Amino acid sequence: MEYPKLRLINAFPIEISGQQAVCLKDPFNTKSSFIPREVFDNIVYYFDGNHSILDIQDIYTQRHGESDIQQIIYQVIKELDKDLLLDNNKSRDYIKKLKDDFINSTIRKDAHSGTAYEADKDKLKDQIDGFFTSTEGPGKPLPSGKTTGLKAVIAPHIDIGCGGPCFAWAYKEIAESSDAELFIILGIAHTGAKNLFVLTDKTFETPFGNVETDKDFLGSLHKKNKTDYFEDEFIHKDEHSIGFQLVFLQYLYHQKRDFKILPVLCSSFGDMDGDNNNSGQVSQFEEFVSSLKETIKESKKKICIIASVDLAHVGTRFGDKELQDGAFLDRLRSDDTGMLKYAENLDAEGFHNSIQKDNNSRKICGYPAIYTMLNVIEASEGKLLKYSQYKDQTNSTVSFASMAFY
Repeated sequence: MEYPKLRLINAFPIEISGQQAVCLKDPFNTKSSFIPREVFDNIVYYFDGNHSILDIQDIYTQRHGESDIQQIIYQVIKELDKDLLLDNNKSRDYIKKLKDDFINSTIRKDAHSGTAYEADKDKLKDQIDGFFTSTEGPGKPLPSGKTTGLKAVIAPHIDIGCGGPCFAWAYKEIAESSDAELFIILGIAHTGAKNLFVLTDKTFETPFGNVETDKDFLGSLHKKNKTDYFEDEFIHKDEHSIGFQLVFLQYLYHQKRDFKILPVLCSSFGDMDGDNNNSGQVSQFEEFVSSLKETIKESKKKICIIASVDLAHVGTRFGDKELQDGAFLDRLRSDDTGMLKYAENLDAEGFHNSIQKDNNSRKICGYPAIYTMLNVIEASEGKLLKYSQYKDQTNSTVSFASMAFY
């Protein structure tokens, strides 16, 4: 512990009871730790494995003229170690056990019931009913009899409590216009991955019951790729972007008809962004898209693609300083809907270029899933169903939308 080091975790500013703090969130655990902002800036910030406890004490003394803080540093280390947030043998053993348990299980346990949404299926049904019938919702799906033609949807993956009505717009369209027996869900890997895509063959648990992955389709897809897209399968364990969609699909179908899924997490395209394209990543993208399109044609199944995405991430929580006033949010809406117009027109390269022209300054996390979807689907038109923004207490905003493609 002489040179304390944080694990690779998520950290973002937050306000608790009027006090500034930093939330440290473990991507492999739903638990979060909260550190006073002053402690984070002056102590935890230097837990990089390069600064010793004495180094951190010296930095603090130079800044504040106070030298007797060694016990405080030790106490912070003790608390972070207890929460398994430090990079050491204890946390590495913990992560190894998590990975082994996940790989050896056939079930991907529901990681978010009881927190992001109701764990009881009857209460969850009532919760989702409320999203459809709210003032921002689309109304309950109609028994219209029109159940064909839908090729794909874009749906949010923001916390369901924040964006539930926007989810409902996409799922009303699925209920009324899709007869799919297989849903290909393109989620976002919020934890870094070695490859552009991450696959799993596990059955997904939800409060409404389990959802099976189509192992035949998956096996056929996997054989066509040189890359092992199962290499980072563990990322699926707590990733919410696929699980949230399954809650809504099961809400629609769990007592009506069977369906299966192909769960795919899309990682950051990294070096594919901008002008300095990485040939390896470009080749991997082309390989996966080509093999997915070929497998879809071979399967002859009724298929609908769901791109599970959010759009812009702007504000203090995401490293920005601009005030999120009404004028800013209006510009954000204009920029977002302008970008989505390319998606409506099925213009994949126009969509890509609209994001890269400002180096993705709005931090569009859904970019890889939307771009993949646009390169895979054979549709003739798209339409924006609902656009929304969620602004939190940290002067930060996430935007999201529902769209349909025919």
